[in-house]
Amino acid sequence: MFAPLEPSRGGPLPDRGRVRNAVNAVVLLAGIGGLAFGGWALYDAYGTHQDREASRALITEACAGLADPRAVMELDGGADRVVLGGKDAGTVDFETLPDGCVLSRVEERDGKDRTYSQFTLSLKGLPQARDLHLTDDAWRTGPFRTRRSQDDATARTDQPDRMPLGDGALGDYGPDDVTVVARCEQPAKSGTTTLIVTARSPSTAHEAEDRQVLARIARRAAEGAAEKYGCRTRLPALPVELPPPVTALGPVGERTDSCGWYSAHLRTAERDRLPDRAAGVPLGGSAREEGCLLAMSREGTERVLTLLTTAEREELIGSLKYFPWWLRTRAYFGDDAAAVAVPGLRSPDPVFPGKAGRVGDALYGSMTCQGRTATVTLAAPFRYKSVLGPRLDALFKAYAEDVAARRGCTDLVLPAPE
Repeated sequence: MFAPLEPSRGGPLPDRGRVRNAVNAVVLLAGIGGLAFGGWALYDAYGTHQDREASRALITEACAGLADPRAVMELDGGADRVVLGGKDAGTVDFETLPDGCVLSRVEERDGKDRTYSQFTLSLKGLPQARDLHLTDDAWRTGPFRTRRSQDDATARTDQPDRMPLGDGALGDYGPDDVTVVARCEQPAKSGTTTLIVTARSPSTAHEAEDRQVLARIARRAAEGAAEKYGCRTRLPALPVELPPPVTALGPVGERTDSCGWYSAHLRTAERDRLPDRAAGVPLGGSAREEGCLLAMSREGTERVLTLLTTAEREELIGSLKYFPWWLRTRAYFGDDAAAVAVPGLRSPDPVFPGKAGRVGDALYGSMTCQGRTATVTLAAPFRYKSVLGPRLDALFKAYAEDVAARRGCTDLVLPAPE
């Protein structure tokens, strides 16, 4: 028998079969592809790291060290690249008030880099030449987004009243911002008596975690800004929880929030034409601002229409498709009481602290709380004012008297009844 031939040591490898060769080729190509992909992933990770480092440096510089750059980039799910944003790319310089920084995130969409709002830090001071508060921020359309197809326009508002941070001594917050108020023990060199610092991000409208991050940023920024502007102050600690702003309107019922005064008023008032829905906020004994939103449901509106004359109904019924009936009360305390205005056709009309009157679609009055002037307002669209008639003055009186009693205020001044 012949012995099997041994392969030559320098010769070609034996043919192990087509399948075995194909598998080897696939493994070889996969290895080469893996190396290439790994190299690209490493390069991409390095680029992302560089973007984040540059963005953190930009945030620190633009906001003058007031905002924690890592916290800013965590907002809205996290950002890898941040640039200066807004039409006027302002940065904090501590020279004049108002001051602030605006930042946008960069994301690739459809092969193009696009910018989206990420974070805004604004610094304001009181007293100031420009008005800080409007009796209603959405006066042209009201606090409700209305469409012809909507069945229940006043069930929810997209303009909720501000919620107090704790008892309100630290500040307040809204759907997309947290404001911290630093009250100076003595006026700063610039004459500033109160420093108002607002941290804003569009992501906070539905994210409780982001709201907490914003609160920490705002408080830290207020401490830093107060030191820079020479405003000696002591800021309270942040509350443990920040409940979401109140957007849903419910029955007026028995309420203990900022609409409690209205529940009490309805016990003795004729309620046939008065709102049957309310959205109040928790009461803060040291809040700089508190508000109550009242509105009429569809069923309530239909009931009131039956009480009107034919001419009155024809005048109102068309507008109800776009302008439901609502009222909003607000009170401002401390330095904020001198920074209130009523929206006008061209520019806001100021409310004069210490006085009372009627401007546009608003009534306003004043009182003295702990030795300082406070301002109370009631805003109502003119179409609903015509439905309420003298009931509007009675409502405002009930509201103002409740605020005065609850906050220990005196010298209440109200506009004369029409």
